[in-house]
Order: sequence, then structure tokens, then C-alpha cells
Amino acid sequence: PDLVLLNTCSIRDHAEQKLYSHLGPHAKRKRNGEDVVLVVAGCVAQQEGEALLRRFPEVDLVMGPQYANRLGDLLEAVGSGNQVVATEGLHVMEDATRPRRGSDVCAWVNVIYGCNERCSYCVVPTTRGIEQSRPVDSIVDEVRSLVADGYGEVTLLGQNIDAYGRDMKPQ
Repeated sequence: PDLVLLNTCSIRDHAEQKLYSHLGPHAKRKRNGEDVVLVVAGCVAQQEGEALLRRFPEVDLVMGPQYANRLGDLLEAVGSGNQVVATEGLHVMEDATRPRRGSDVCAWVNVIYGCNERCSYCVVPTTRGIEQSRPVDSIVDEVRSLVADGYGEVTLLGQNIDAYGRDMKPQ
């Protein structure tokens, strides 16, 4: 079957409406008998969850951003005939895949996921989950590997980078 994956961002204006607009033609393909797997991923998927399936029952998989490194397992479940909603909060597991790098000089390394702040204007805590710092050893190993590969600049990333380590025991 064809795989259609719509990766969403709820920060953008009218994100839900844009998703539904793009999803409509693919849902129609499926209703017309085409062998297509429909996946909605990202923050809008996280926000909408099962409500998305009520609006578009043709969707096979709804997955929040915390499941990105589990896409293969989720697609296996879909291949077994299941409709899957993977939006519950969980601890972000290390992603064993190598990130795609857009530069031979600069690299970016995630050190913390999520956010515990509850700013009135922000959806990150709702869609990305609570703060989860990566283990120091894992970060150091990734940076050493990047240096060995010739990268001269490494930027450490996180939604709330100042919070790195607050969730770790011991701190």
C-alpha cells in the first residue's frame, strides 16, 4: 500500500483546518478502494487524538511526536488490521537512528524534550509532554561521534534548555 504521513505542527495558524484540508483527498482515495495507509503525526495529532478518528475514520494511525522513533512498530500494528491512536504521555526513549544533518559543519543535538511551563499562549506542554532530559552520557557520546565525523559546531537543543537536568535524579 501507499503510505501517506501528514506531520503536523499546532503552532502554525489554523493548523487543524489545514490538516483536515490536506487529509480530505487522501481519505477519499481510501473510501474509493485505494490501498493506502493514512498516518497523522505530530502536535495536532497529539491534540486531536481520537477526535481525529471520529472526523476521519479512514485514518489508520494517529501519533504524537513522542512516538516518532516507534513509527515502525506502530505501522506493524496497522498492518495487522488495527487502527492505532498513540498519544498517551510516555518517557521519551533514546532514538537509535542517526538524525539527518543538513550541514557538514554544524550539528544539532536534542538534550531535553517537553516543557513544564504553562504559558497561556503555548501548546508545548500539552503536545510535547513534560520535561525529559537525556542522560549526560548519551549526549556526550553523540557529541563525540559528531566531532569524530568532522563537525566543528554542535548546538544543544531543547524547548526549555534552561530546565535541563531538573527532572534527573540526582540533580
